[in-house]
Amino acid sequence: MKATLALHTTSPELGITLVDSQGKKKSQTWNLGRDLGRQLHLILADFITPLTWQDFKFIAVAKGPGSFTSTRIGVVTAKTIAQQLNIPVYGVSTLKSLAWQEAQLKKSEIVLVQMRANNDEVFGSIYKVKNNLNLCSVVDDKLYKNAQWETMVKDYHKQYNKSYSLVVSEQNLGQNSEDILSLANIKYEQEMLNGVFSSWENLMPFYQ
Repeated sequence: MKATLALHTTSPELGITLVDSQGKKKSQTWNLGRDLGRQLHLILADFITPLTWQDFKFIAVAKGPGSFTSTRIGVVTAKTIAQQLNIPVYGVSTLKSLAWQEAQLKKSEIVLVQMRANNDEVFGSIYKVKNNLNLCSVVDDKLYKNAQWETMVKDYHKQYNKSYSLVVSEQNLGQNSEDILSLANIKYEQEMLNGVFSSWENLMPFYQ
């Protein structure tokens, strides 16, 4: 069994989660703000010690939406590591990680997730929760006008009532690196069945 790693850089808070070869997990956050780019590689090198990069079987990263610069830094870092080590890399939607967290806490059939984009717009996505807690995308990540998204929320609330949840993202999301890793591990296990794994070449950040 090899180690796994997840990065979350889409907000001012850096989050890293690692599970070692013995199944032991450690997770930490750092409120770095604009220092994220300068600090990330130093923090990473220290965080994985005493492991080496050759000990990892895959790496995961929050691919956005989120801060343009910090999201790009995280995605580029993950892609570079995956390319150099020839291991799979999984880009996980920031919004999906929030839906996953909500699904663990509540028995909701439908989870709507929103994140502020600017004064007039929000990022939004909608997920259906299956019996085994897998998430099926109903509406992929998209940029909405506030009024348009509010109408969708009202419609889903009316349709699903008690089996519906709305998640409004907070500013600091580093702690969701654990959820990024959980979702990536599900994807890795699925890909193990056919032996074809996600490549760094196909990973793109979500920008709008």
